[in-house]
Amino acid sequence: MLQQTISSLSQNAVLAKARAMYADILTRADYDRLAACRTVGEAANYLNTHTAYGGTIAALPNVKFHRARLEATLKRYMLTRVGSLCGFEKAIGQPIHRILLYKYEIDYILLCADYLDSDSVGVYSIDLPAFFQKHSALNPTALERARKPADLVAALQGTHYAPIAEKAVNGQTEFSVQVLENALYADFYARGAEIIRGNFGKKEQEELLDCFRLQADVKMIESVYRLKKYFPQSSGGFFDTSVTAFTEAQREALRTAQSADEVLKILQGSCYGRYFPAAGVAIEQRTQAMELRINEKNIRFSTRPEAVMLSYIGILENEIRNITHIIEGIRYSLSAEEIAEYLVL
Repeated sequence: MLQQTISSLSQNAVLAKARAMYADILTRADYDRLAACRTVGEAANYLNTHTAYGGTIAALPNVKFHRARLEATLKRYMLTRVGSLCGFEKAIGQPIHRILLYKYEIDYILLCADYLDSDSVGVYSIDLPAFFQKHSALNPTALERARKPADLVAALQGTHYAPIAEKAVNGQTEFSVQVLENALYADFYARGAEIIRGNFGKKEQEELLDCFRLQADVKMIESVYRLKKYFPQSSGGFFDTSVTAFTEAQREALRTAQSADEVLKILQGSCYGRYFPAAGVAIEQRTQAMELRINEKNIRFSTRPEAVMLSYIGILENEIRNITHIIEGIRYSLSAEEIAEYLVL
């Protein structure tokens, strides 16, 4: 009885913490003011003085500022927030910790893969919070020193990522970060689903699996849409996973679709149809809007702390993409109206 009371209190603490952090999300008024800024420094000052990012965004140079440095700075902020939330979740068990650890390890691997031919990856590297540093099996120094695909595979030896990376690298005439990303995320969703099924009851499983299915399906939709738009006769080569909310018939229809428009029709007839916007600048913008709507619903109405955590993280990731778009738009002297077209709100 006492244990049940402690568990209930812990779950309430996680829910309260996640929803309190959600209250710090940027408002439409914040986005309007940021998009109206005419220099990067002005935008950084607004973030520092009027939002939860205070102290995170140091004085950013208006020119000679690499996008990757901005993304790393924002990623540090996000991981600090996630780390804070994970501190509450410890009281109700470790499964979600493990899943988040895998996710951010993959982010780090892909960051290093993006900069294999650069001497600058250390400048843009992500400072993982203490929890992730303590439990991660990665060797950040070896990964940052990798200069070719074989170095990356060698740096991953001793982790479960090594055979995945080796398979993605070997047999390729030219190294593709996209192929590596697809392989790593296919493994991630499979492992995450296995962790959820092994640690939660049936009712809790379905709600958490829905969070994972949403993430995986967003990658699948974007991947198959791009493929059918540029290579309409192709029936393979896109991201695919069994962790999905699509029926087998819908997955087969996606594989055999003859055009990008046909992909959209299949999507509109699926469980995601009601959330998928009718128009958008790009497929990524539309899938991100769909994901945002579903995460906002979950964070308001779910009673599962783990589901609320995952939904909050998804919302925060969307916010960071928006800030990145705004800073890039300011750098390229876009108007506030032009910048607004790229935001997912």
